Amino acid sequence: MPCLHTESLPSLPAEGRYGVTSARRGSQGSRSKSGKKGKNGEKGSRVERNDSEKDQSVITSAGWFFSPLWTPGAKTQRLGFRVGKESEKVKAWLDDHSDSARSYFSRSSRHWVHGCVERAQAAQTLITEPRSRMTILGRRRVSHPPCVPSREHLHPATMDRPRSCLSVHQIEDPVCLDWAGGRSHRSLQSAYFPLSPCMSRSMCLPHSLSSPRPAGQCKRGESCNFMMRLFGGPIRPLQNKNICQILQHLCEITQAQRCCLSMTAVDKTGVKSLGPIFLSDEETVYGYAQAEWDKCIMGYVVSTGRPLNIRDTREDPRFQIELYEREEDRPMCILSVPILNHKKEVIGVVLAVNKSRPGTCVGSFFSEQDEKVLSSHMVLFGLILENSQLCESSEQESKRNQVLLELAQLVSHDYPSVDDMLSKLAAVILPVTQAQFCTVFISDDNSMGPFSKMVHIEHKENDCSVQYSTRDYDSNDISYAYAVHVRNSMEMLNIVNSSAQISKLSQIKTLIGTPLRGKQGDNVIGVCQLVNKVALTETDVFSQADEHLLEDFAVYCALGLQKFNTQQRADKTRAKLAVTKEVLSYQISALQEEIDALEEAVIPSADSFRLLDFSFSDFDMSQIAMTQAVVRMFLDLNLPQEFSIDYKILCQWVLSVQKCYRSNVVYHNWSHALRTAQCMFVMLQTKELKSNFSSLEVLALMIASLCHDLDHRGVNNSYIERSNQPLAQLYGHSSLEHHHYDMCLLILNNPGSQILSSLSLKEYRACVQMIEKNILATDLAIYIEKRAKFFKLAQNNSCLWTDEGHRELLGSMLMTASDICAITKPWPVQKQIAELVATEFYAQGDREKCEFNIQPMEVMDRENSTRLPHMQVAYIDGICSPLYEALASICESCSPLKEGCRRNRKHWQQLADSGENEERIKTKGKTDGEREEAS
Repeated sequence: MPCLHTESLPSLPAEGRYGVTSARRGSQGSRSKSGKKGKNGEKGSRVERNDSEKDQSVITSAGWFFSPLWTPGAKTQRLGFRVGKESEKVKAWLDDHSDSARSYFSRSSRHWVHGCVERAQAAQTLITEPRSRMTILGRRRVSHPPCVPSREHLHPATMDRPRSCLSVHQIEDPVCLDWAGGRSHRSLQSAYFPLSPCMSRSMCLPHSLSSPRPAGQCKRGESCNFMMRLFGGPIRPLQNKNICQILQHLCEITQAQRCCLSMTAVDKTGVKSLGPIFLSDEETVYGYAQAEWDKCIMGYVVSTGRPLNIRDTREDPRFQIELYEREEDRPMCILSVPILNHKKEVIGVVLAVNKSRPGTCVGSFFSEQDEKVLSSHMVLFGLILENSQLCESSEQESKRNQVLLELAQLVSHDYPSVDDMLSKLAAVILPVTQAQFCTVFISDDNSMGPFSKMVHIEHKENDCSVQYSTRDYDSNDISYAYAVHVRNSMEMLNIVNSSAQISKLSQIKTLIGTPLRGKQGDNVIGVCQLVNKVALTETDVFSQADEHLLEDFAVYCALGLQKFNTQQRADKTRAKLAVTKEVLSYQISALQEEIDALEEAVIPSADSFRLLDFSFSDFDMSQIAMTQAVVRMFLDLNLPQEFSIDYKILCQWVLSVQKCYRSNVVYHNWSHALRTAQCMFVMLQTKELKSNFSSLEVLALMIASLCHDLDHRGVNNSYIERSNQPLAQLYGHSSLEHHHYDMCLLILNNPGSQILSSLSLKEYRACVQMIEKNILATDLAIYIEKRAKFFKLAQNNSCLWTDEGHRELLGSMLMTASDICAITKPWPVQKQIAELVATEFYAQGDREKCEFNIQPMEVMDRENSTRLPHMQVAYIDGICSPLYEALASICESCSPLKEGCRRNRKHWQQLADSGENEERIKTKGKTDGEREEAS
């Protein structure tokens, strides 16, 4: 059964919500023409039944046509009357009492129709489902496809989804097409579909026009299959060829000279607009400047959501016939119907122009039947369009995701120049948007104008490559003016120039531009443009999908530019750091004469320097003797022979370390480094430690002890952090110790001072790690954290030399013991060193008072200088004595350190007590003097 049998679908009656119609119903309704009883009555009844079986009655509901046909015979059979003598008698009685029968069947059929309608409406909701769109009332109806819209009243709907067809042309004012300010009486008769506002025939039709004819039939097995193939086949975007075929099919069923179609869109401001107009006689679209009247009509239908049927334009005062020079351009009659989606939103409009009789040139007008035929096709066509648009949106989103992935991968790479980076990014977006070339204007803070340079990337279709060039922008170029506008407005720009606006100076047909935003979002670092879409037709322009891709492209361009600029700054910083290291390497390198002198000198023995005595003092030693003493310690530990250290390199390294200690620092200088290294040397020469530490561990301990205070500034970590010096920003915690370690590495890697160059990679890494841990262990805060574990091992006598963790912990304690070994020296040396430490501390306290306006620590406050003995006693009790006692319990050879510390405590305690006695004497003398004066 074809989708629409036009001869069996007359105008729907006004009564009831769902009409019951008969195609060739007589004036007597369901009565027989004879109206006689008996045989004549029976004959008349049979004649009526035969006629009724030929009549094709139709029940329309929710887009479907139902069978069995609506005739009294079919009605009686449906209600259970059997064919036979009894049924013939019943039918004869029904014919004789037609009024009563008509009333009865009317009531019964109304209930049956309502039930069918409810099931049909439920079935209509499944139209968009691929597996159930052909299901009616629970059955598969292959021969009865959906062809008509729902009977519910259609209201104009606003559209909020972007479409691929966009237009800058706005819809004309729909009020100008409203006939007599409202709808006609005929348009309000049917709730099946809102009919168009048509004038009465006496007012608008000349007598020469023929009466309304039924619309042309769809060809059996072809029209329905054609529409259903589009709807039921694979979902893919509609091509121009498919749309042209559909429009030709609509011309056939409505007998129109031509049909055209336009889909709708919503711009960013929310204004609805018409897209390109497709014609039934060609597979392309024509320009916006042509046929303004049909665009105006389409715009009216889109804005109202109702069909529009103009039967005779010559009688319509809204048309000016003199504007159409050619006869074939003059529209005679027009029928326009909206295309709705499943949400009853207008997504397009179709327009049929000039109906003609088949085989003749005599014109007619589009009837209400034609309107219903066209509307019924538009229901399914709306679903086809919606599926097509969903498929197109899905493909665009998939394409967009692929583009974003490629752009993200490209941005993560490093490029030698900005031009190369932008060309790689543009090579991804140009083929997708089908743009001829891409232009990126780059802003620079140092430039005088809005942009510093312009990168032009052109897509080569032949070899699918891009070619880019960098040049200064031309302020007279129209693209530059567009770029300045985008930069100032910070908004997307989409330009379509007409043929008249294109000249030799500017070949820009279409252009979209968007700003490149910086990190803050409110500053523009450039503008990106896509120019001249490579179009298949003259009206192909950059769509909203292209705009979204350009916005994404702009984001990645901005990220790429910022990454490139950051990379450039990092490269410059690394270059500056390399230059600084080169200058520093030169400054810390010893003079060649000093190196040669130390290399050629005869190094005295350790006994001559008293290097094996814990009471060693360097106060009476020269700078040359101090460097020779360091070389002797390395030689006696057999380190140059063990690790193939060149003797000249060893001499240069020792002199470089000596040079890196600041001479203007009172205590933390080269002398302190020598005393620390000598104490470590003595401990490593003891039998307990010498036999349990490896040669690599001994090398790391000696290097760390000699370099543990390199480039010390005479202040502690607290002052470094409080003054927010670069060292604190660079390291965070233990700033000075980290800096000492970095300086140690700098000297070890300085050409001519690489004493670790003969080590394997594994040995080098292990040695460097041990050096770092040992230098960081000299921070008293770290010592306090670790000492509890060490004291517990010493107390329980559970220190295992084979345990790497225990040896590492012991090495940290040895570093602290060497660093504070001045407290174990003979009393004259200890007292002199304590005064040097106090002098350095008091200098820091004075700076804290002056710079930070704070009260320094008691040990750094110059006003507490008289309390130095008390503070020394507290220092020995809190820091020194517990460490040396635990160390002596593990290594008995280190007991002289414990004894020296104990002796010095007695001296400091005596000074503290004598100081208190003197203070009491002074206080008492002052009190006595005051009493005498008072008496």
